[in-house]
This record gives sequence, C-alpha cells and structure tokens, in this order.
Amino acid sequence: MRSPQGTMSITTISCLLLVTVLPATVEAVQSTFNYVPIGQNPTLYTPGFEPIMHLDQMTFNDTVFSDRAFLVEFYADWCGHCRAFAPYFRQFANMVRDWYPVVTVAVINCADSFNQAACRENGVTYFPMMKYFPRTATTATQGKLFETPHSAEQIRDTLLRTVSNEYMFNSSRYPDWPNLGHIAVDSRTTYGQLWDGVPPKANYMAILFEEYDGVGAQFVMDLISRNHILGARRALSNSPLVQMLNIRNFPTVALFRRDHQQALYMQRYTNQTVKEIDDAITGDMKQGGRQAPILTTTYAPTTTTTQTPLIDCHSYPDRCRDMYYVSETDMLKAMRMALLDEVTRVPGSIRGDNFTNLHEFMTLLSNHFPVLSFQNDIRRMRAKRTTSVILRNSERARLVFTHMREFLEGRKAVGSVSADEYRRQFESVERVYASPFPVNSTWQHCKGSSPQYRGYTCGLWTTFHALTVHTYIDTIKDDFVNPMKPLSTIQGWVKSFFGCEHCRNHFMHMTTTLFPLNERRVRHPHDMMTYLWRAHNIVNNRLHGDTTEDPQFTKMQFPAPFLCPTCHSGGQFSRRQIRNFLLRYYGSIKPHNRLADQRLAL
Repeated sequence: MRSPQGTMSITTISCLLLVTVLPATVEAVQSTFNYVPIGQNPTLYTPGFEPIMHLDQMTFNDTVFSDRAFLVEFYADWCGHCRAFAPYFRQFANMVRDWYPVVTVAVINCADSFNQAACRENGVTYFPMMKYFPRTATTATQGKLFETPHSAEQIRDTLLRTVSNEYMFNSSRYPDWPNLGHIAVDSRTTYGQLWDGVPPKANYMAILFEEYDGVGAQFVMDLISRNHILGARRALSNSPLVQMLNIRNFPTVALFRRDHQQALYMQRYTNQTVKEIDDAITGDMKQGGRQAPILTTTYAPTTTTTQTPLIDCHSYPDRCRDMYYVSETDMLKAMRMALLDEVTRVPGSIRGDNFTNLHEFMTLLSNHFPVLSFQNDIRRMRAKRTTSVILRNSERARLVFTHMREFLEGRKAVGSVSADEYRRQFESVERVYASPFPVNSTWQHCKGSSPQYRGYTCGLWTTFHALTVHTYIDTIKDDFVNPMKPLSTIQGWVKSFFGCEHCRNHFMHMTTTLFPLNERRVRHPHDMMTYLWRAHNIVNNRLHGDTTEDPQFTKMQFPAPFLCPTCHSGGQFSRRQIRNFLLRYYGSIKPHNRLADQRLAL
C-alpha cells in the first residue's frame, strides 16, 4: 500500500519546491555565564554552574567578536568522544576560571539545529573542535584551531602560550590586559617604576622570579581576578632584583606593598602560593587597621543530572526486555540528522567521494528503509503467525529518500551539489510529504537514563542494522544480490559524513583493519546482517566501562541472554539462532506514535 502522496509526480513536486520559507530574524544579544542557550537538545555542560559560557546562533557573533579573547568548544551532545572529552574540558575551565577578563571559555552545541548556521560559518567538520578567537577577531575565519587532548593541563598550557603570544604582539593595544612581559630593571630603576603597569587601585604587587620562561605567565593570569587589590609581575633570574633580595632558588615569589619597599612575603612558588599571598595580604591589612578585602573567587555549586532509577537486568530480566525494541521514531530522527545536519555541516560543495557516498546511501534508503513492521513478539519464540503493519511515517520518508536520490542523480554529470542547494531541496521535499521525520519527538528505545547518554548514535546503529536486515528480506529471492553493497554503502556514509571524528576513525579502523569488510567475511546474503552484528559487538567490547557508557544500557555483547536465551550455547553465540533473532528483532518495529506528538504539542 502506498501513501496518497506517492502518486504525486516529481515534476509537480519540483513546482511546489519553488516556494521557499524565509527564517524569522532574531535580534542578537551577548551571552553571560548564566545564559541558557536556545535550542531543544540537551547540553553537556550546566549553564550558570560552571565557568563555561554557553553560546548559540543568537549570541555567538556579538559575544565572541567583542572585547576579549575566546576559546570555544564546538561539540555535539550525541558525540561519544565529546562526552568523553567533557570532564577534561570542565576541569580545564575550572583551572582558568580566573582568566575571564582576558579569555573566556565557551561552548556551542552544533547538534542543535538552531546553531547550524554558526557552526557552518566556523567550518566545523568534526566533533569536538576547539577554536581560539583573539581579542581582535571579527570573523569566524580568524579563529585558530586547537587540539582536544584528554588533559586539562595540556589545554591550559596551549591556551597560555597562545594568549602570551597575542599579548607580545599587541601589548600597546591591550592596556587593560595584565603585563605578561618580564620586568626590565637597571641601576637607574626606582621602586616606583617597578609598579608601572600595575593597576593604580592595587596596593600590593607580587613578583615571580624564574630562571626561564616558565610558570610566570600562568602566575600572572591566575591573579587577574585580584587586580583590584593586587598586581602580578614576572622577572628573570638575571634581574638585579634577584641579588638585592638574595634569592637563591627558583621560581620564587615576593610580595610588596606600594608604600613599603621590603618584601612582606618571599617563598618558593608552589601550588599553595596564591593562598599564601591572600593570607599575607589579609594579615597585613588587619595589622594596619584596614578592612581585609575579598580576594578569592567564589565557586558556584556543582549539580548532578537527574537520572532515571536503574533496573537490575539480572534480577528483573522481564523489565529489561521491555526496554529493548526497534523504534520507528528513533530511526526517522537519526536519518534526518544524518542526511541533513551531518551532510550540510560544512559550507561549500559536496563533491567527489562524498557525493558518491551520499548518492549510494540515499539509494540504499530509498530501496530498503523499513516501511513494514512484522509484528511477531520476540518474547514468544515459538510464535508462527506474523502480521505486517505499515509504518506510515517511514512510508512517506521513503518518498523523500526517493526524490532526493533522483535529485542527486540529476547532478551526477557534474559530480557535485552545493550544501545549501541540497539543504533547501531536502527541507522542501520533506514539507511536500508532510514532514515525516518527528524532529520534536523524544528518543524512544534510544533515550538514555540521563540526557548525556545514547540518542543519535543509538539511532544510527539501529538504522544500520535494520537496513541490513530489511535488505536481506527484500532480496531473499534475488540470486544475484551483492551482500557487500549495503555494508560498504554504510561504511561510505560514515567515512564521509559522521561528525564524531574519534568515533569515525575507530569505525574505519575496525572495518578496514581490525575486522575488515571483505568478500571472505561477507559471502552469503545473511552475512550482511551478521557482519554488522559482529562489528557492533567489537565496538561494545571496546567501550564497555567507558565514561560514555549508559549504566542502564551497558555495552554488553548483544543480545543478552534475557533477550535471546537460545542465542547462547556453551558460552558462545549460536550463529543460526543469532540470524533468526536479528530477523525477529529488527523486523518488528514499534510504529511512531503520532498522537503522542500531538499531545506534546498541546
């Protein structure tokens, strides 16, 4: 059975596509640390509770291209590597929270459709991506790419070098930045001249003496937040001040008061130095009968994400079994993100291998994306009667895939299409077919126990498996089917468009080196199902125990015994039973609940 829209000709559709919808303009504003970004997706960081500023499409330009430098992480909330990187980035942000007057740490969620234009303008081709925007930056192209190591210290040190270099070339233009240069002292230098560059309101000055260009710049940056009471400078070990103060070890910090030439404090630099300086200033002011200042930064409380109560699958296998199913909603949400957000992330043209891989993937979807659900309860293993149910949204989605395949075929002669033209075509076609992709629905089976888990990547894997299973079902009477084709097509899309760079590299390494996709492993039609099943379990084994693992949906070897008892025999999987399970599991698809969407809209 076909949807009534299925009778509409491509020519008619092309006429309808001439109508374009212009986006509403919004007034740009500047973000703050308490700003909650606009969008529907969950964020990996908590607005207002971390020293991380959240940006979105409305605030990005007016905030970043302002009066200070910015280090921005471009991430996708669904990206496993972004989730694994988040604790290190959060730790780094706390390390440099006092550097805010000079450089601000910020993030933007590129997975949220509201932010797509800002991320495209910044050339975000993978996640996570970090860019440093100097204080003088006025366009996205002036941002400098940063590495994303799993080390807060490495990120801090790289940022420090970058800020220091920017200051050295612009010191005269940045009078409000702390003086990051070394003190120049000769026989004619007076005590008062040592205070040049220290804010006039600051009554104290701390000087760090170092043998080489070491921790001095970090020391100065760490004390920025105290510039209302304390100025910080650095000096090299060959400075005449070293002999005058009889300093023998480095690095050493000396504290002075503006009206007092003798050091109030002088000790080797350690992790406790800043606190000791605070104590020395407080003590000196109390001794002089003055009110002690507030020197330390007030740290915001941390919050924990609300998590759904976990179910012990060993104790309650029936309850866990109910949580595992294939959802039409999840697959449709994932495919729209894969074909629209991922494909058009980078401005310019889709050409070469990327164009070919997109066309091949669209062809696979137009031919074999599931439109029927075979309602055979997998919990009743001996059930023989199977009924089919039409997946209405998927049926309309297939028409979108078919139209987009024909659209791409019309561009094969030139072998390319602009990302903007492709996006306009896709968005127009989906409107013609009554928007079959439930973008506002929540994830179903792929919903994590808390927002930072599962979601899009779960939906991708589910769709990939369903494509291999339904390709097998659709071609079961075809004696000349190529079982490698759907797998190589999936591999091609991942290689060209999957935004999580770390995840993409792992997938390509697995399918080319660790568990190569070749004709030796994929000889028979059913091998297209079992190859992907084995590959997915390799991924599960690698990620088991990782910080990105959902505690409710652990990276077990799939399927677990509570899902398929007969699949397990003597500690090994039964290949025949696995094939039967895959056909049952990915053949029985829970239809999208349109009434739930309507209730949600109300």
